[in-house]
Amino acid sequence: MSTRSKAATQTRERLLDEALTLFSQRGYAATGIRDILQAAGVTQPTLYHHFADKASLLQTLIERHYGEGQQRLEEIIAGEATAKGRLLAFVTSSFQHCLVDPRVPRLMFQTYFGPTVPEIDGVLDKLTEKRFRLVVSIMERGMRSGELAASNAEFLALAFCSMVDQPLNLFSRKSRPKRYLTPELAHSIVGLFLSGAVGK
Repeated sequence: MSTRSKAATQTRERLLDEALTLFSQRGYAATGIRDILQAAGVTQPTLYHHFADKASLLQTLIERHYGEGQQRLEEIIAGEATAKGRLLAFVTSSFQHCLVDPRVPRLMFQTYFGPTVPEIDGVLDKLTEKRFRLVVSIMERGMRSGELAASNAEFLALAFCSMVDQPLNLFSRKSRPKRYLTPELAHSIVGLFLSGAVGK
């Protein structure tokens, strides 16, 4: 790679890194182009050389962090032989993905639950639907194997995702999320989902 190409790549990555920080802290709508330019130390023409607009920056971040995480999640789950194993892999992988860079889950929750960003609605919807369908497939396989009682797979998936996503949303905002997003919590969530809270 030439010196010029290397410098261009570094500039692009710096823009993405600063945008990730600002979007995750303030939200997309509250972050202006000037904020990103100032944080990255570049000029407006430089930004527009790499990205068409602010929405393009957000889309790139979502596709990179959410899309790549989804791919790894599918690969890990594919290696599990039981419904419990697949559910546990889903939770632990989701936790680990968030712990790599806490800005990523903050960005996702800011984007998903914050003001609508029409320019990236299709991208976000596609990725979240793909994740949900993965959980539905776990439920369907578990019912076919007899590990899970016959039920509505989509309802089960929705309930399970809610049990996973609420801790992710809450604890990824903590100053030390590793204290909360633990293997013990992952096992507890899966155990509660599979057995319920009613005593025998």
